[in-house]
Amino acid sequence: MSSTVTSRLVVGDRFRDFAEAVGADTFSGLARLLDAGDLDAVAGPVFVVAGQGIGEYEITYLEDAVQRRQLGDRIVLVPSAGKPAPRQQLHKAREDNVLVAGLTQTGESTYEAALRLHDHNELLVDVQDRVHVQGMVVIEAARQMFLAVVERFFTSRWPQQRYYIVLNSMNTAFSNFLFPVGATLRLTVDEADLSEPSRLTLRTTVVVEQAARDAARVTVDAAAFAPGLLEDKELRRAKGAAAATVDAALATA
Repeated sequence: MSSTVTSRLVVGDRFRDFAEAVGADTFSGLARLLDAGDLDAVAGPVFVVAGQGIGEYEITYLEDAVQRRQLGDRIVLVPSAGKPAPRQQLHKAREDNVLVAGLTQTGESTYEAALRLHDHNELLVDVQDRVHVQGMVVIEAARQMFLAVVERFFTSRWPQQRYYIVLNSMNTAFSNFLFPVGATLRLTVDEADLSEPSRLTLRTTVVVEQAARDAARVTVDAAAFAPGLLEDKELRRAKGAAAATVDAALATA
């Protein structure tokens, strides 16, 4: 048996166009190869690196297939990303839609996480028919990174309160394509005013980096309000919007 170390990349089925373009495997394709015994003669060690769309659930399935074929000493699965940010930090009800994993603080005002794309993410299920990942994923990833940092490192200083976070602006500049493999989210807090606990304001910059190149830069300007400060204004404007909609419809009826 040869001792040559080889590798192959596996991505979620959603990224089949990327897999075909770069010679990677899709999850279903690799599972079929393993189950059919097509990799039984591999010399190994072969390191199978997980790209986007391959989470713990898929890794466990592939590991089971490797063990059933008695290939554990020759095929090694290398997971990606880290633990997804929890629901209370991202305001997302489904784990499928979480884009941030392994959040850590790296400096006094800097934070880092891995981009984590589930194969059934809400931004991919409608269409993902290009080799690269659509730009809306970058924007949403930056928004989630901002929320995760604010919830974990800022509003948590007042644990008795649940804040409403309101975005004032998001400005995005794209510089490179983003592909469905590992990428890093780096957030820097540019300005923060925490002097009034009932209203926190922050301005941050999120850089999405992949393969040592910036894919995009997103500036986020937002405020976090304690409960009670927004409800009256929100309800007034909601009623105004509803009334204006009815009036406009009746005017053309």
